[in-house]
Amino acid sequence: MTLSASPRRIIFAGGGTGGTVGPGIAIAERLLDLEPSLKVLFLCSDRAVDRKLLDSGGWSCVPTTARSPAFRPQAAFGFARGWIETRRKVREILAEPIRSRVVALGGFVAPPVVREAVHRGVPVDLLNLDRVAGRANQWIAKRADRILTAVPTDLPTSQSPTGVPLRRSVLPQGSAESCRLSLGLHPDRPTLLVTGASQGAQSIDRFLLDLIPRHGDWFDGWQVLHLASEDSVSLLTEEYAVGGIKAVVLPFLDQMGAAWGGADLAITRGGASSLAEVAASRTPSIVIPYPWHEDEHQLENAKELERAGAVVILRDPAKGLAALTALESRLAILLRTPDLRAKMQASFPVMEGDAASVVAQMLLHPAELPS
Repeated sequence: MTLSASPRRIIFAGGGTGGTVGPGIAIAERLLDLEPSLKVLFLCSDRAVDRKLLDSGGWSCVPTTARSPAFRPQAAFGFARGWIETRRKVREILAEPIRSRVVALGGFVAPPVVREAVHRGVPVDLLNLDRVAGRANQWIAKRADRILTAVPTDLPTSQSPTGVPLRRSVLPQGSAESCRLSLGLHPDRPTLLVTGASQGAQSIDRFLLDLIPRHGDWFDGWQVLHLASEDSVSLLTEEYAVGGIKAVVLPFLDQMGAAWGGADLAITRGGASSLAEVAASRTPSIVIPYPWHEDEHQLENAKELERAGAVVILRDPAKGLAALTALESRLAILLRTPDLRAKMQASFPVMEGDAASVVAQMLLHPAELPS
């Protein structure tokens, strides 16, 4: 056994969604609290969502052309080119004489970074966020020096789950009234938060676009904060206005703490970060897992909170009439039953400690690793 030295630079590898970049930012915040001289670098995707999150915090980042594996010829070529170009960038970065560690956050950006880091003898930690690990994390787990997991997982790890690291900007600050005011909402009106996470969810947007003309009266006395896909923003804004429903519709919101802090009820996807934000804010929620994941990991992510009685899991309305009917029925009940929402809110488990700080300490003071 050899004791790994404390790093002078942490390189986070991941991107493509806020759910992979966000936890890295959370850990980086705590790392710099503990060691201000530490260098932090993000290797992310070239998608706009990554830059929105990273640029707003002033984080150093290097976009890559990494792509998901694919079988279609053009997409397969893009994957191969992205793999080669990403490894070349990593090679140039690691050529600098700075003692580094790589933290793989999952997703398609991480594997080529990990491959080059392993090739150059740079220690690699995998941070797994989902109960059912995706293909990228399964691949990385076989090559990482250490597997850190936010939740109980099917990956082989001796580490206890840390919880999902959350950025400070997603944690509610102040009263519900002040949170609503900061978003242009009425301070005293109950608020429904609709979010498809960092990239929006078109099927959820379409569900609301169809529902409002038929059942706009369900929202009497309510207001809506709807974080929508960019293609749906103008349509939803118009539909809420025609329906006489007070609403703020945005394509992106970095200060999610205000959104969760002002919400009385939420409709959300089931990504690990989204659910951690739900739990941290104790927001009664309808969780609609992304419907096209073969491993249904978003469904598995949400089951513990559903067993506690804090959230309800429903199928995406894109799955057909039965799913649509069930979603409409449950939403109608929750909008008009404050006692039920209060019971759900009281059912959230007590959160202990700060997962981002725990992981930061692990990175700064690495445990003994197999030699």
